Amino acid sequence: MAAPERRHRSADAPAWESEDPIFVEALRSREEQYRVIFDGSADALALWNDALRIVDINPAFARMFGYAREQIIGSSLPTNIDLHERERRIQGIRAALAGREVSIETRGVRQDGSTFDIELRYLPIGYAGTPHVLAVGRDITERKAALAALQAQEQKYRAIFDGSVDSMVLWSQELRTVDVNQAFVRMTGMTREQVVGKHWTERPDAQDMQRLIGYIEAALQGRETQAVEPVTRGDGTSFHIELRYLPVQLGDTPYVLGVGRDVSERIVSERALRSNEAQYRGIFNASADALVLRASDFSIVDANATYERMSGYRLDEVLGMDRVLANPPEVAATIRRLHEQALAGEPIRLETELVRRDGQRYDLELRGVPILHHGEPHVLYIGRDMTQSKRAERALRNSEEQYRAIFNASADGLVVRDADYRAVDVNPAYLSMSGYSRDEVLNATRVLTQPDKEIQERHREQHSAILAGRAVRFEAPGVRKDGSHFYLEVNGMPVTYRGEPHVLYAARDITERRAAEAERERLEAQLRQAQKMEAIGQLTGGIAHDFNNILTSVIGYLVLGQERAETLGDARLQHQLGQAHIAAQRARELIAQMLAFARRQRGQRRTLALSPLVDQTLQLLRATLPSSVSLEFAAPPAAGGHELHVAVDAVHLEQVLFNLCINARDAITGSGWIRVRLGRSGGGWTCASCRAQVGAGPWVELSVADSGSGIAPDLIDRIFEPFTSSKEVGRGSGMGLAMVHGIVHDHGGHVIVETSQGAGSVFRVVLPPASGTEVDTPDAPAVAGVREALCARVMVVDDEVMVGDFMVELLSGWGIEVVLHRSPLEALAWLDDPSQPLDLLITDQTMPQLDGLQLAQRATDLRPGLPVLLYTGNADDIDEAKVKQHGVSSVLRKPIDNQALRALMESWLRRGRGSTSHDG
Repeated sequence: MAAPERRHRSADAPAWESEDPIFVEALRSREEQYRVIFDGSADALALWNDALRIVDINPAFARMFGYAREQIIGSSLPTNIDLHERERRIQGIRAALAGREVSIETRGVRQDGSTFDIELRYLPIGYAGTPHVLAVGRDITERKAALAALQAQEQKYRAIFDGSVDSMVLWSQELRTVDVNQAFVRMTGMTREQVVGKHWTERPDAQDMQRLIGYIEAALQGRETQAVEPVTRGDGTSFHIELRYLPVQLGDTPYVLGVGRDVSERIVSERALRSNEAQYRGIFNASADALVLRASDFSIVDANATYERMSGYRLDEVLGMDRVLANPPEVAATIRRLHEQALAGEPIRLETELVRRDGQRYDLELRGVPILHHGEPHVLYIGRDMTQSKRAERALRNSEEQYRAIFNASADGLVVRDADYRAVDVNPAYLSMSGYSRDEVLNATRVLTQPDKEIQERHREQHSAILAGRAVRFEAPGVRKDGSHFYLEVNGMPVTYRGEPHVLYAARDITERRAAEAERERLEAQLRQAQKMEAIGQLTGGIAHDFNNILTSVIGYLVLGQERAETLGDARLQHQLGQAHIAAQRARELIAQMLAFARRQRGQRRTLALSPLVDQTLQLLRATLPSSVSLEFAAPPAAGGHELHVAVDAVHLEQVLFNLCINARDAITGSGWIRVRLGRSGGGWTCASCRAQVGAGPWVELSVADSGSGIAPDLIDRIFEPFTSSKEVGRGSGMGLAMVHGIVHDHGGHVIVETSQGAGSVFRVVLPPASGTEVDTPDAPAVAGVREALCARVMVVDDEVMVGDFMVELLSGWGIEVVLHRSPLEALAWLDDPSQPLDLLITDQTMPQLDGLQLAQRATDLRPGLPVLLYTGNADDIDEAKVKQHGVSSVLRKPIDNQALRALMESWLRRGRGSTSHDG
């Protein structure tokens, strides 16, 4: 017989095309068979290829998920599954492609978005020569619900299960022991650990179980089976047991309940039976709960001692009664109805009252468990006294009400937040504080009073820390619903609320407290600044005083030297001494500035119109400015009596304006402008030098603005300190703004500074307006008189050697006989001798033993009418009345102006000659 003809096929043709037609037909038949199984499966089936695409689905899949077949074929996972779940399922498919079976329980998502519980199994299979995965999905929603219900009822069954005198064993369909009761442990001598969870082949009684396993398998098929078999206890002894295997369903899963009764004693003797009955009665009576067994006709079959004690009825009185005895009459019908449900196999529960025979009532929990007694359906009623638990419940409710009262009455805002940071409770104080309603707070997903997202994130981190058990305290700004701002102090503490971890936040409005603290800090800074400036002023004044003594002799000797050089006709020496004199005069000006800062040099104040004075000063200033810097001045019109008047020392005000304008000039690089403005101000600022708050009220404001480089932030707090300067070395002494501070504050004013680095500065000097309307005019300059030779006897008292020696040389050059004393007490002793004539007394103010004023008073007491000239570096400390009171004729400031000294001496010598000279 010739061999069958082989057909040629292309390389990509299916393999079955090259096979025998009979084989092909068989293959097609099997494929149709598989298709019938695939399409007929109640489980959802989906075939996945190695590209993670769906190749095929069955109708159950389409029904379960709500997709049409054409929507799914060729696609991957639907987009309505969240990313985490998608990744989990993809990992399962890939594991199955690698050959591992994977099973997961998750939530299925239908096309309409609804979800259900599903069990997914990914099975590796080969299809068309390549690895594929068969995904099997089973809807387990009902099973899980049934399981949950079963778990909820577990305690109900456990009481009957463990209370049964028969041994009970629950078997799984895998022939494993799921549970045993106490009767089983007593009956077999085996512990729970030896049998629970074990396969029958792993149990110590596996040899006995080998005979019984067929009964269990039959019960798994739905048939109730029973047998009487000899079995061996754990100690090796044997007994006969009557076994019944009952098919039961827990959810959708079949189980077998094995009920075993030891019948050895019944068979051996009636006495053993009575012993078992006594044991049952002992257990029955020992129960802490009241137990009543009723037959199907509701008649009482048995009751335990606890029932007798709780109800007040004896057992012999209630046996056979078919009515409710120890419960309120109004619940009798309900109990009857529940009895029928229990007989039908449904456990029952009722909360009612126990009515004792004597009329006392107790809260009672009544449970009914369907059981078989002597082969007949009965109901075992279990009554539990709930008086204590009810009392505890009421106490808890009272505690909750108390907590609620405290919670609502708290002055602090209280918010309880769960682990997800959502508010679950809020008190009225918080609602009043924030302005939001309770519903708005509870429905929000964030803290409504905190719009700052960065702070919100920080609070989230703190929330996690508090949930971990750490209390946290912090302060944070907030915004009320009406947009107003406030500040909160918040304490967060972990609490347990309704059995779950929560955080209780207590918020206190500290807006006013923070404002008070800020004000206190501002006042402290103002005090520190004032103390610092006062200390610097005292130090500066002391240095200036000592330096004045030095300059007095330096300038004096330079003048004498210049006069000597002029007499000798030495022009070169005259020039050199002149240059030295100029330098000394600059030092004198610096000392004047230091004294102005220290407020120890007060000039003569007059009520002046500021506008003309400022305009005149700026006329002189314009000559010092480069042509690239423009100078502008603006003031309110003088007409209508609106001229601005202040009580000032004109020279000091000129110094203030000069210093501010020169600083502005030095701050400008290249071209720029300086703008001087004169006007009125209402106050409400902080002084830049003393940190005082400039109060509201009428002020006269003189401002100098520039387009310069501004002031660096690190210098702004120190610019008014002496010798502080931002200029390069050699440009300025650093005393300009210190002098401005001293003069302005001496006049009762303040300085406000507005600056921005790179954008210029504005210095605003505010002064109190003059109280009067009369305006003074400056004195005409004095004309120097003709120099004359002086003939007189003058005493000089000064403890400074250099100053005293200079005064002797100066006055001697004017033809005066000088009596020098370095101690005021020695001078008084000399004055006490009337034989020593004297025309004039010149004394320093600051000396040991006696100061100048004290010396003057005692000298004039010794020699009435004696003219006294006092010189000092601190003239501001000596007022005119005090000077006259101590007999001082005139006061000169150090360093001494030689011409002024000579003019005063000439005046006093002429006035007193002939009346006070040489008369002791």
